[in-house]
Amino acid sequence: MTAETKGAREAAGLRVGLIELGEGIEPRRLDQACGSRRGGEGRGPQHSGEDPNPNPSPAALLLDDFADALAAYTRISARQNGTAAVAPRFARVHLEGGDRLPATLESGCLAGCDVVICAVYCTTGAPDAVATLCAALQDGSASASDATRPESTAASDAIRPGTPIGMLAAGNAHDGSDAREVVARAASACQSAGHPWIGGVIVTDGALLPRLMRTPRLGAWRRGVSEAVDCLVAAVRLGRSLDELEDIMGAGAENLDAKHRAPSVIVASPHTLWRSVVSKCRRLGE
Repeated sequence: MTAETKGAREAAGLRVGLIELGEGIEPRRLDQACGSRRGGEGRGPQHSGEDPNPNPSPAALLLDDFADALAAYTRISARQNGTAAVAPRFARVHLEGGDRLPATLESGCLAGCDVVICAVYCTTGAPDAVATLCAALQDGSASASDATRPESTAASDAIRPGTPIGMLAAGNAHDGSDAREVVARAASACQSAGHPWIGGVIVTDGALLPRLMRTPRLGAWRRGVSEAVDCLVAAVRLGRSLDELEDIMGAGAENLDAKHRAPSVIVASPHTLWRSVVSKCRRLGE
């Protein structure tokens, strides 16, 4: 993507698709599947215009954090440059295993998105989640090849071929090992379907995320996770991959895993003492 293209895209307002690849929890109703969200600057997950899920999954929490950070940095950048801020627009969907995009999305929900970020909680259902992503990409390819056919209207709402895609993956392993294969498979599927791969952010200790996300975003407990998400935000805003971002800015260089440069991966964890704190709280029944 050239600088001119990026500038024109931001001037018109970045449109970002957010896909939560489900793990067997209740999917959102169709009337909640798509919509615009605006994140609070420096704050945790916001749910403007929709009913908040009382038990959000780690994947949903990571998408919330990404969307809030992207909106906040867009405002900060505009203020620093003395320009009017054009808030990014978000089209958000929840796909369960076996869902197909035309049957799941409202008309035009992901069609026209400049970039798509998907998120998954890497439990036993993670392989099905990647298969669901593959099916979604196939729907997009079908819409491109059949766009002239009247019966292809629904398929035209799928992800456009060539749309850059990135991933947020939460795993329960302390080293992120349970999410590496999922991210690698997603990257391979995207690249095979002709979608530029932005990179993946793996967050360890996924079971701790619901409590972690209630702490200050750049506080000691959560800072490592927030900075990794911010790297993905920067890649989206610059129209680059995580590897390219490291070359340009040196951002997150200490987190980029040299063994997984193709595709690029950042592994982030809560503060090492966070596990002990949470364990103690659980024992006390808090």
